[in-house]
Amino acid sequence: MAKLAINGGEPVVKSGLGKSWPIFDETEENALLEVLRSGAWNRREKVDEVGEKFAAYQDAKYGIPLANGTVALQCALKAAGVTAGDEVIVPALTFVATGTSVVCVNAVPVIVDIDPLTYNIAPDAIEAAITPRTRAIIPVHNGGYPADMDAIMDIADRHNLKVIEDCAHAHGSQWRGKGMGSIGHLGTFSFQIGKTLTCGEGGMVITNDEALANSAGQVANLNMRMTNLQAALLLSQLERFDEQVETRERNIAYLMKGMEAIEGIHPIPRDERVTRWCFYYWDFRFVSEEFGGISRGRFFEALGAEGVPCGVGAHGQPIYNEGPFSNPEWFDQLGLPREHLGDRAIDYSKVHCPEAERVYQEEVCSFGHAMFLGDTDDMQLILDAFQKIRTNVDEL
Repeated sequence: MAKLAINGGEPVVKSGLGKSWPIFDETEENALLEVLRSGAWNRREKVDEVGEKFAAYQDAKYGIPLANGTVALQCALKAAGVTAGDEVIVPALTFVATGTSVVCVNAVPVIVDIDPLTYNIAPDAIEAAITPRTRAIIPVHNGGYPADMDAIMDIADRHNLKVIEDCAHAHGSQWRGKGMGSIGHLGTFSFQIGKTLTCGEGGMVITNDEALANSAGQVANLNMRMTNLQAALLLSQLERFDEQVETRERNIAYLMKGMEAIEGIHPIPRDERVTRWCFYYWDFRFVSEEFGGISRGRFFEALGAEGVPCGVGAHGQPIYNEGPFSNPEWFDQLGLPREHLGDRAIDYSKVHCPEAERVYQEEVCSFGHAMFLGDTDDMQLILDAFQKIRTNVDEL
C-alpha cells in the first residue's frame, strides 16, 4: 500500500505551515488613518522618520525612502556616478531588475557566476570580469544570506569601484555585526508585499557617505519618492520586525539540526561572519544522487503532496536567459547608446555561467519566509515530510 501522499497516502501536513502574510492589525490601520485624516498626504514627516529609523536599524547614517526597490537601484547607480557605457558587474542568479536597472541608467550589466555553496556572486568571477570600463559592483544577498563582503570590498578598493548592495532580500541580515547595505558605498532595499519588511510597495537607499546621500536625495526628488502613506505602514511593520526575525532564526536552527540526519538535503553552510541571517526565502541544496536518484522536480511534487510547498525562490533562470536580455532588440529599445560600448557590446545569448545554470536546473530548493513564523512543531512536520519521502523514495 502506498505511503507517500503523492500516491494516495496520508499527507504529513494537514493544515498550513507558518502564518499568512502580511501580518497586520489595528496598529497599521491607525497609522494609515492618521495620515489619511490629516489631509496632508504629500507631506514628508513619516517619510523622513522611516528613512532615519530604517537606516539606523541597518547601521547606516542616511536613508532615502523611494517608491520601490527597482527605482532604489536606479537611484543608487546614478548617485554612484554610473553613466552611459559604464559597466556594472551583477550576479547571474537574481531578480531581473538587478540587471535591467543598470540598463535603465544607460550602463552595461556584466553578468557573472555564483558561489556554488552560497548562491551569491562569486568574488573570483567579479575580479575576472573587471575591465577599464567597470564602474560598480552590485552584490545581491540572495534570499537574505550575505555575500562575502570582505572579498567584495577588497576587490572594489583595489580597483576603485563603487559597491551597491542589493539588499532586497536581506532586511536585518548582518555581516560581522554590521547591517547589510551599510558595508558597501550604498545599499538598496525593496518593501514589496512579499518581503520580510513591507508597506505593499516601496524601496530605500541607505549609505554612510554624506555626499552620496545628498546625490541620492537629489535623484529621488525626480519623482522617485515614497509617500507618507507607505511610510506610515512601514513604520508600523518595523515595530514587529525583531520578533519575527527571532522566530525565524529559532525555527531555522531547529530545521537545520534535524536535516543533518536526512541524506540528500543540505542547508547552506553558515559562515561565522554571518552574525544575523534574516531571509526572504530560505535555500537548501537537493542532491539527487544522495536522494535515491529522483529529480528535484519529482522531489518538489512529493513534498507538495505532503503539504510542504517548495520552489526555487526568486532565483528563476539566470537573468541572461530572461526576456529582456534574451531579446537583443529590447537592449536597444531602452536607449542604451551602443556607440559607447565599442568592442564590449554584449551578446547575452552567448553568456554562460555554469554554476548558476546547474543550481537553477538541478539543486536549489527554497521555502518562503512566512513558513517560519509558526513554532517548532511546524519545523518537525517539515522534517517528517523529508524523512517520509526519503524512506519511501522507491515509490517515486
